[in-house]
Amino acid sequence: MPKRFVFSAIALLAGFTFLPILRAQTATPTQSGEATRDKWNSDPFNGKGRNNPARNQGKSDPAPRRDLSGIWDATESGGVQAGGVAEHPAMFAQGDPRPRSGQPNENGIPHPIPYTPLGEKTLESYKPSGTSIRSVPSFLSNDPYDSCEPVGFPFTESFEFRTFQLVQTKNHVDFLTEMNHDWRTIWTDGRELPKNPKPRWNGYTVGHWQDDYTFVAETVGLNEKSWIDHAGRPHSKDMKVTEIFHRLDHDRMEHTLIITDPLMYTEPWMAQNKLVLYLQSPDFDIRDNFCVPSENAEYNKIVGVHSKDAPAVKTNPETK
Repeated sequence: MPKRFVFSAIALLAGFTFLPILRAQTATPTQSGEATRDKWNSDPFNGKGRNNPARNQGKSDPAPRRDLSGIWDATESGGVQAGGVAEHPAMFAQGDPRPRSGQPNENGIPHPIPYTPLGEKTLESYKPSGTSIRSVPSFLSNDPYDSCEPVGFPFTESFEFRTFQLVQTKNHVDFLTEMNHDWRTIWTDGRELPKNPKPRWNGYTVGHWQDDYTFVAETVGLNEKSWIDHAGRPHSKDMKVTEIFHRLDHDRMEHTLIITDPLMYTEPWMAQNKLVLYLQSPDFDIRDNFCVPSENAEYNKIVGVHSKDAPAVKTNPETK
């Protein structure tokens, strides 16, 4: 989804920019009273989603052993995190009368992150759009997503975490995500993580089974030009990301995301804690969800009316 959850101007764009992404699929009643789903551009709230009576009653077959494969969706449990990662949203507490202020730091949020001094300095140099307390209009931001730069991992799982597919083979698990139709490989062939990796947007990932229903993946070598989330949380080239996939039953899996980066944070912290993923029907058709430069330009013509007068935003400081 190219844009945005921030300003009232979004509503003006929704009719012509977001409608293909956001609208629910048309359902045609059958004689049995059930709905026939469109086979294209599937909606996760149909089929295996919230409208599934068996799943809502807690009825599901046991999970298969050592198997992650399938099409999964995080939308229903809060995978779209426009204000920052699920466990640390950069938002004031519910009911707080202070508006989003575009402030430089995260003072006042209920669940702060343990920054180092360098982490704080780097955070303040990032100007996110989105809905966090630090958000600024898109024409003032240096948010990589606003200019359709590669967002990298873990941003693909900490912002527009919607529908994705896991394809499991003998030597690796392929993670195919709806966001920008990106993909990454989790190697399971016993190789070690590289010692001095050349940075990649999605890094280098290895995984192993901790038990029959818990799979752990570790990623290093991430490009420090990327952000951790849509609230502009920074990372260095030394960041390590740990993912835990825990299969609850046939239809549900928990996803946990842990950040370790001693340059930016004084201790490891959890970005997602057991976020529930729901298995979708095998015929689920994952939609396009690209950042499109021409659509962003059109958006800025409306939201950034005075963008030609906006001050330049400094680029990110170098980490040393």
